Amino acid sequence: MSTQEAPETLEGWYVQHEVYTVNWPQWRAVEASQRAAIIEASTTWCTTQAMEGDGSSAFFSLLGHKGDLLMVHFRRSLEALNEVELGFRQTGLFAYLQPVYSYLSVIELGLYEVIGAVQRTLATSGLEVGSAAYETAYHQELVQQKAALQPRLYPVMPTGRYLCFYPMDKKRGETHNWYMLSMEERRTLMRGHGMIGRKYAGKVTQIISGSVGLDDWEWGVSLFADDPLVFKKLIYEMRFDAASALYALFGAFYVGIRIPPSAVGTWLVGTLPAC
Repeated sequence: MSTQEAPETLEGWYVQHEVYTVNWPQWRAVEASQRAAIIEASTTWCTTQAMEGDGSSAFFSLLGHKGDLLMVHFRRSLEALNEVELGFRQTGLFAYLQPVYSYLSVIELGLYEVIGAVQRTLATSGLEVGSAAYETAYHQELVQQKAALQPRLYPVMPTGRYLCFYPMDKKRGETHNWYMLSMEERRTLMRGHGMIGRKYAGKVTQIISGSVGLDDWEWGVSLFADDPLVFKKLIYEMRFDAASALYALFGAFYVGIRIPPSAVGTWLVGTLPAC
C-alpha cells in the first residue's frame, strides 16, 4: 500500500471540555451562609474566566445523566488550560463536584478547500504548473489565505444559548478507510460536506478541534445555537453525506444550556435564567 498525503492543518486555541456532576445532597446540607459565600466566590471565578482576552470560557447546564455542569475553555497554550483547571480545583465549589469526563483538543482548520481555492485561482493565471513563477505565486496566495483564517482559529467564544458537543473519528475499516483515500478524494468529500454546513450559516456556529495525539478520538465538534433543533437537523442532514455515511464514527453527545457567569448562584439552587 502507498502512503497517502496528510493534509496541512492550521491550529488556534487549545480547547478543554470538562464535565462534572454535583453531589446535590451534600451541597444542600451546607449551612446557608457558607453556601452563599461559595456561590459568590464561584460567580467571581466564572466571570473572570469568561472575560474575553487571551482566551475565554463558557458554562453549560447539561441535560441527562452524563453530568450536571460542562465548562468549555479556549486558551493559548496547554499551560494556560492547566492553570484554569487547577484554579477551579482551588474553589470552594469543587469540594461538591465530581469530574466525570474531559476532552482536550485544539481548534483546527484543514487546508483541503484552501489549497483547492489557491489552485483554482492560479489555473487562470497563465503560469506553468511547477515553474518557479508558479511556486512563488502559489506561496504568496497561500500566505494570504492563511492570514484570512486567523479569526476562525482564534474565535471569540460563540454566544449561542445551547451547546452540542461530541467527539468523532474517521473510519479505518477494511472496506472504508479514510486514511487510504487520495488527497483529491478527501478534498472532494470535504467540499461537499462543507456545503451542507454553509446552509446553516447564521443558525449555528461550529468549532472543529483536532485531538489526534491529544485525546481518545480524532476530532471534537462543538455546535452553538439559539435553537437546539438546529443540532438535530444539521447532524441528520450530514449523516446522508458520503463523508459521514461512509467514513464517520461518533462518540457520546453532550447537550447543555448556557449558564451566564452571573447566574451560577441561581443554577446551584435549581433554576436557570429565561432566554
